[in-house]
Amino acid sequence: MLAIAGTSLLPGFTVIGLVLGGVYALAAIGLVLIFRVSGVLNFAHGAVAMFATFVAYQISVVNGAPGWAGLLVAIAAGAVVGLLVEVLTMRPLAGKPALTKVVVTIGWLLVLQTLAGILWGANAYHRPVQLVSRAGFRFPGTHVVVGYDQLTTVLVALGLALATAAVLRYTTIGTAMRAVADDPAAARLWGINVNRVTAASWMAGSAMAAVAGVLITPLINFDTFSLTVVVIDAFTAALIGRLTSLPWTVVGAMFLGLAQTYPRAFSSQSGLGELVTFGLVLVVLAVLFRPGGRRIRLV
Repeated sequence: MLAIAGTSLLPGFTVIGLVLGGVYALAAIGLVLIFRVSGVLNFAHGAVAMFATFVAYQISVVNGAPGWAGLLVAIAAGAVVGLLVEVLTMRPLAGKPALTKVVVTIGWLLVLQTLAGILWGANAYHRPVQLVSRAGFRFPGTHVVVGYDQLTTVLVALGLALATAAVLRYTTIGTAMRAVADDPAAARLWGINVNRVTAASWMAGSAMAAVAGVLITPLINFDTFSLTVVVIDAFTAALIGRLTSLPWTVVGAMFLGLAQTYPRAFSSQSGLGELVTFGLVLVVLAVLFRPGGRRIRLV
């Protein structure tokens, strides 16, 4: 009986899983972009999303501005924080071991989380930033109701993924980013301003994290901790893409969202999503990073 009841819930949970996957994809694309261009695994990525989202909260919820205004300010805030991280700490550490840079990003995580806690309250629940009405429509041929906010999240994720791939493949800045990602020294010989390109990748990646943070607020307990740990799920999706491939990162994000959501149709036990994430990390590390594994391109 439990299996039958759970199966009947799968269509609705599919919608929820795809929405979660869309948010993870947005965060993971930014994570991959920063890693590929600068070589830094940014553990502060979730904290940047969290801080920028609280800026949107201040604008839209506290001050009463429209949700889209809060989103635009959050994107700008995320880009500025990304620029500060790169210019103030990553650039001076050029040539230093990767572990040193990772530790610095953890330091930024703590700074941003502490600052957000001081400004908006560390443990308090906050009202979500509502961009689109939660009303929806019935999916044709089913009893599943899809909210307009849910549809928007998936469409924004897919749209930004395609836009990022197009920018990387067909624009001058995208070509420069791919050149810096492949060989920074050779890129300098070709006259590319590596510092400027690296800063642009941090700004773009952090702006995407801000979008992900704002979109996920209606789905989680909106506080400084819950948003910060979104980086764990984004990291898992990025691992599926081997931290290099944007298409596989998006696929991995959608798969992760579904894998976290489906077990809840059959069990009410808490922690299932986290267990799935941990299991996927182990599988991906074992399969994709085995000796002699095939390298995957960025786009």
